[in-house]
Amino acid sequence: AIIVPIGSTEQHGPIGLIGTDSLTASAVAHGIGECNGALVGPSVSLSVAQFNLGFPGTISLRASTLMAIVNDYVLSLKRQGFEQFYFVNGHGANVAVAKAAFQDIYAQWSLGSMAGQPPRCRLRSWWDYPQADALRKQWYGLGEGMHATPSEIAMTLHLLPGSERKASPQALAAPAQLPAAFLRDHGGDNHWDAQTHQAAFPDGRVGSDSALATAEQGKQLLEAAIAGGCDDFAAFV
Repeated sequence: AIIVPIGSTEQHGPIGLIGTDSLTASAVAHGIGECNGALVGPSVSLSVAQFNLGFPGTISLRASTLMAIVNDYVLSLKRQGFEQFYFVNGHGANVAVAKAAFQDIYAQWSLGSMAGQPPRCRLRSWWDYPQADALRKQWYGLGEGMHATPSEIAMTLHLLPGSERKASPQALAAPAQLPAAFLRDHGGDNHWDAQTHQAAFPDGRVGSDSALATAEQGKQLLEAAIAGGCDDFAAFV
């Protein structure tokens, strides 16, 4: 088995770091690897982020490109003897794309174009592990939002002390909470085009009160995510 961090390279609001999704996924993945004595592969750090292309620093792949990368990543290591691929995710838009890629991988065995034992793949977002999810809800409530969340920014504050970006008090004011209908329709970063997205969320945050984040919270979130991931990985393998 091998653990694969998968994130994104995109803006994260007034105080978040570009690359936050990859930084967090990699940290959790390496913690799970240490816990289980498992290898960790190189991070997939580019992803589907077209809705954030209105903000400098964002690099987006087409969904079909990311699916091809996941396919080639898995099949390259499958050829070398790896059988189980555990993706630790840090970017909401990766979920649907990676799971579609898994189905295309399996289809190559189902349709007879590949022989032998097929690989097994799983993707887990670090914030969905029960221990980490409980802390997010306890500390941030509706202020967690959907993008540039205080939980992910807290983790980067812990991982990279002194890296926080400064912003004016006005820029750090809590954004409007997201309506239930928006959460229903746009979960998993199912957003529209970049122009529409930037007009709706001009500072890059999507209902997220980033200023709630602290480095100490980030430390506890990381530990909680690793603990949840250790159990889930062990069950997978």
